[in-house]
Amino acid sequence: MFSDKLLSLLQSFSKIDLNRFEKYLSSPFFNENEDQLRLFHTLNLYIRDNTPDKKALRKQEVWKKLFPKKTYNDTLLRRICSDMTQLALNFLALKSFKQKSLLSDTITLSAVNQPKLSKHFNGILRKVHSHQSNLSSRDVDFHYNSFQIEWSCHKNLEFLGKKRSNFKNFEKADYHLDSFYILQKLKNYCEHLGYKNIMPIDVEITLMPSFLAFVKASPFIEEASISAFFLVSEMLLDTEEEDYYFQLKKLLKNRQEEFGFEDIKLLYTHLRNYCIDTKINTGRSDYFRELFDLYKEQVRSGLILEDDLITPQNYKNIITVALHIKEFEWVEDFIQEYTDMLPPEDQDNDRNYNLAKVYFHKKDYEKVIEQLREVEYRKVIYSLGGKLMLLKTYFELDEFLALDSLIDSFRIYLRRSTKVPKEVKQQYLNVLRFTKRLATLPPGDRQSVSKIKEQVVACKALASKKWLLEKIAEIE
Repeated sequence: MFSDKLLSLLQSFSKIDLNRFEKYLSSPFFNENEDQLRLFHTLNLYIRDNTPDKKALRKQEVWKKLFPKKTYNDTLLRRICSDMTQLALNFLALKSFKQKSLLSDTITLSAVNQPKLSKHFNGILRKVHSHQSNLSSRDVDFHYNSFQIEWSCHKNLEFLGKKRSNFKNFEKADYHLDSFYILQKLKNYCEHLGYKNIMPIDVEITLMPSFLAFVKASPFIEEASISAFFLVSEMLLDTEEEDYYFQLKKLLKNRQEEFGFEDIKLLYTHLRNYCIDTKINTGRSDYFRELFDLYKEQVRSGLILEDDLITPQNYKNIITVALHIKEFEWVEDFIQEYTDMLPPEDQDNDRNYNLAKVYFHKKDYEKVIEQLREVEYRKVIYSLGGKLMLLKTYFELDEFLALDSLIDSFRIYLRRSTKVPKEVKQQYLNVLRFTKRLATLPPGDRQSVSKIKEQVVACKALASKKWLLEKIAEIE
């Protein structure tokens, strides 16, 4: 088979990128080897074909199209493929460079920083300053680019030999260089602290002595991003002092426009992890409301989306937290609006399944049954979740005949399924066993209730343990 490395790279290109790459290969500035262009035309037909003939991409077949009169040479073909892979990577790098217009202009500014090109330098400088004036965020890239710009201006004055009245460009360059270093160092350190909370492996990130104390007392703390990541570090170092968390929330709300998009998403991740890892997981259930407010703000501001899509994990987490604090109306609206922003293959099932969860938490059990009828159990997650929800619904409605039938069919499904892991099967088999026993308890049999409760509490492999204990408490 032909080079998987090259094919996988080209197959990641959009149709627009493929057209642009063809022009790129046609330019003698980037590519002087016509074999590369012929190879691309051959591969492009394969990539664009919805039902490609794999035989057409056998090495010998590709060779015939490139060199119909030459004997097959595997070494030469592999070298041509290797060269095209590098050209494709160079194309992607150039595309990324051109998309970062401030960076490209900043590098151009440095390139024309010569005494004979002062008019060009001043023209590019005006363009760069105009670009910067439209920026509100002051992230790592902003400070790095600002350092480069101010340093170029300082060197340009030296080249021209003009008499100086101040060294403002020099001073600004130094300020932005320090800001760049401090901000990136804080981001690295915060990530290091986050890893320590979830992974046993220690990450070797060191700070200069008294670094945090220096940052706190320095003028750099006035930078919103530096202040924010400083607060994250303090929040993760002293998890009991909750004021750092609330200061950071307030800073994000009041100065949101000063953060880059990726930074503000990262800061919200730190806030969410603080709520989950250091509060909720240690018994502070009041932080479910805090966690919901964070998700709600991210939804409101569009920060929860990536390329106009929401990840299945965020979608699931938002619904789970909202249901936990009984924000039923909000979460129902969220499901209706944001399900269409999930990957398309499971949108209908996600909408129907999660609306059923909302109705279950609202105790609107008839609607649960109706909604679950719309769910297609193509995937294990829907089969297990849907059947378990229906089981609990029948129990709540005292529909014991339907419950018995479901328990039997659910047990058969678990035993026959090859897709459900053994340990997961046991969790569900146990919930079936305990639910059956609760449904068949004689009225007033306190001794049996107490015995079941002990067994439920002691059982480690058990789905819906909280719900079972709630039902036992109602019977008691």
